[in-house]
Amino acid sequence: MKGQILDFSVQTNSGIISGEDQNRYQFNDAEWRDQKPPMRGDQVDFSHDGSGNALQVYRALQQSNGFSGLNNQLDKISNLNQSEENYTIVDWTVKVLKNYVNFEGRARRKEYWFYTLAIIIAVIAAMIIDNILGTGFLFYAIVALGTFLPSLAVGIRRLHDTNHSGWWYLICLIPLIGPILLIIWLATETKQESNQWGPPAK
Repeated sequence: MKGQILDFSVQTNSGIISGEDQNRYQFNDAEWRDQKPPMRGDQVDFSHDGSGNALQVYRALQQSNGFSGLNNQLDKISNLNQSEENYTIVDWTVKVLKNYVNFEGRARRKEYWFYTLAIIIAVIAAMIIDNILGTGFLFYAIVALGTFLPSLAVGIRRLHDTNHSGWWYLICLIPLIGPILLIIWLATETKQESNQWGPPAK
């Protein structure tokens, strides 16, 4: 069966796969059949025991494309194989970018806020470059458009981590009160119990 890894914790060496049959399966590193450790968003092939446990989990073979080249470049500037406690702002940003349009699973506070800080820095740098080169909003637009989907995805995963549906993101459309409430939820500590979006993000 084919599926996608929704989450994997290096602390517990266990994770969750969303199968193509719309069911979720738990697995541990003993069932992982690849040299590189599993990562959230990986496409996988696996079998299961009929009781919700994934067996013999392999990373799916994928055709070469521009995204695989980008992934290789991102791997060179970060080390996502280490414990998340040792992640830098670059590692957290790369983690979000590698989960470009993954709206499933959960994201802890560090993942969301370090990524947000990196994007704010990138936007300011783009605006400075536009101002120096006289290019209007060209570089700003490139950064804004390129980071829109991953920013939305990590925001929704952050809401999942606080036991809120991603649809609550739309509350920011309510003037004044909506954005304040959304920021409070995005800054809330991880809910330690498992929920419908998977186990705790840390």
